Amino acid sequence: MTENQFDVFISYSRKDSEIANRIYDALVAEGVTCFIDREGISGGADFPTVLSEAIMGAKVLLLVASENSYASEFTQKELTFAVSNKGSRFIFPVIVDNSELPKNLEFLLSNINWRTLSLRYRIEKELVADVKKKVADPQAGMTIKQREKNTVKVMMIIIFSIIGLGLAALGYMYWLNNTAEEKAQADRQLCSTWIKAASGMVYKADTLRYNRSNILETFEEEIASLEAAEGILSRVDSLRESYMNDSAHAYQFTQFSTASARRGIAERRDSMFVEWNKYAIANYEDYELFEDETSRGIALGYVEKALILHPGDFMLQEMKTKLTQ
Repeated sequence: MTENQFDVFISYSRKDSEIANRIYDALVAEGVTCFIDREGISGGADFPTVLSEAIMGAKVLLLVASENSYASEFTQKELTFAVSNKGSRFIFPVIVDNSELPKNLEFLLSNINWRTLSLRYRIEKELVADVKKKVADPQAGMTIKQREKNTVKVMMIIIFSIIGLGLAALGYMYWLNNTAEEKAQADRQLCSTWIKAASGMVYKADTLRYNRSNILETFEEEIASLEAAEGILSRVDSLRESYMNDSAHAYQFTQFSTASARRGIAERRDSMFVEWNKYAIANYEDYELFEDETSRGIALGYVEKALILHPGDFMLQEMKTKLTQ
């Protein structure tokens, strides 16, 4: 399947059918095409095949997040398949029951925003508007090209699973042990786990760079890995800072500096920018030479991606202005 058949694939637990149907009806009323399994699968169809093809053919996977979906085997399989094949930015999660996110999902989707239904965030208004914006994003639902050597992807899925179990165990320790010393010990272990996870995400970005046949293949995944690492390090800083005024434990948390890991992220971004800036300039020069629409589109694509890495670059901003005039 190469063409998008639906704008949105709705992933939900059957126990949340009522609210999933409300979301479906609201989106369809606004012209958004949706796949939902209550009417998308015929009696004689191969269930897994239809679902996997529908996910690959959609622009966005809307996760109806709830205690029910967290416990649903099928919902978890849909989410795992989507992230593995299309990246975490393909997911649009909305919490419908004010539940707390499981640690494994919070980590796996740490680089995207979660919405929660409320009086200020309603299905028929705010949710529909945000989904339409997501669908309109030209990079939404972009398929990650499968590479012959996918050892890194398999390794990262295993790491995600291990970290998810580790975080869940640490969370249980936190609530079970309510003394200050036991809480501090659990938090130190949590900081250590997070720093290792962030380093793993930077390593993933580096590995993707050297296992691609062209730079367009993995840009989104590399950026997502670096953003995930930054988000994890921010959590370390926040937790570490909470102990700095605690004389009994402050010294124990000084070891969890994120400076080195942040330098690694900055260096990786700088390296990516040098590469993309070089291609942006070369393709812009081609456009100036030929001045055709094909050259314009190619050059604009490279310029916009370079600007993601360095939004304030004056020369790139001038190129974009000329290309869009």
